[in-house]
Amino acid sequence: MNVTFASTAFGLLLGLSSSCFAAAPVAQGVIRFTGSIVESNCASSAASTGLSLRQCPQGSRGGAIDVTRVGASVSAVDRSAVKLKLLADSGSQGRYYDQQYAFVDQSGKAVTSGTYLITLSVP
Repeated sequence: MNVTFASTAFGLLLGLSSSCFAAAPVAQGVIRFTGSIVESNCASSAASTGLSLRQCPQGSRGGAIDVTRVGASVSAVDRSAVKLKLLADSGSQGRYYDQQYAFVDQSGKAVTSGTYLITLSVP
């Protein structure tokens, strides 16, 4: 009976002492996160009717769009500059926005042919 009592007491002592050590914090400190949240860009499509930007995050508003002619055109051989004219904007309400642009020359006439490189730079 002495052996049973001694082994029970020893087991109880080990069990209680280990639970006290388990509750102590191992280390203290600060967790720091660095970087940025990356969100997907706009879904874009370009055709002779213009440029369409869909599901753009509001954070990309105010970006620059550059249109550069990369080949000769049938309707504008003089290599005049082509600009974008904003036709429609879904507004700043909500998480995403849509925009529709038309390609126009210096006089404001629609440009419907040619080969262009369109660069969209977002903040």
